[in-house]
Amino acid sequence: MRRALVTAAACGIGLAVVRALRDAGWAVVLSDLPGGEGAARAAECGADWVPCDLRNPAQIAALAEAAGDVFLLVNNGGIAGPTLPVTDMPPEDWAEVMAVNLTAPFLLSRAILPRMAARGEGVIVNMASVAARIGHPGRSPYVASKWGLLGFTATLAREVGAQGIRVNAILPGSVRGERIARVLSAYAEANALAPEEAEARYLARQATGRFVEPEEIAGTVLFLASDAARSITGQFIGVDGGFQ
Repeated sequence: MRRALVTAAACGIGLAVVRALRDAGWAVVLSDLPGGEGAARAAECGADWVPCDLRNPAQIAALAEAAGDVFLLVNNGGIAGPTLPVTDMPPEDWAEVMAVNLTAPFLLSRAILPRMAARGEGVIVNMASVAARIGHPGRSPYVASKWGLLGFTATLAREVGAQGIRVNAILPGSVRGERIARVLSAYAEANALAPEEAEARYLARQATGRFVEPEEIAGTVLFLASDAARSITGQFIGVDGGFQ
């Protein structure tokens, strides 16, 4: 039975990925912040529970050790950060977004890779964003972190491909759930918009005119982890409803 580790998996995209992997017969390690819903969600899914604050390098190292020999690592952890112009952006908020969205995937991949290399196979999926293709006023730390994650993905894929390890990034559009609700609320406040107008502006950029469902992202993770994708690496795969 193949084993997977999914971060930020107590809700949203991460939980959908855990459920999809479970239904496909995988053994799964579910990780999220200590003290939240993670333990309960893991119990519901039959997954192993390992809490981890992705801002803390020591906890990341402990997570990698506890997860053991995983075939699939899904670096799903991420935070939106504030919606503010660069001139008003607190440096500590910039640093926190970078720590969670970019440094944590680096540290966790670095810790997991030796076991993948020893086995001669493995898959890493980094959860980026459509924001990695654009400039997004007011969202500088988030956008910069996601652009950086694409560079990390492409570089790591070249480094480890000969060892049988594939590395790809998924770029979700606006995904239904609590995170996009918080982002829309902050966007509406920053731009003096009614909530429904803020939502309409976001959805107008997606050709489908609807939110992406978390299960659609989960299905893409399953494909990238499958033998059908054994020649796909270093790619950035949009699951974004035709975002432009």
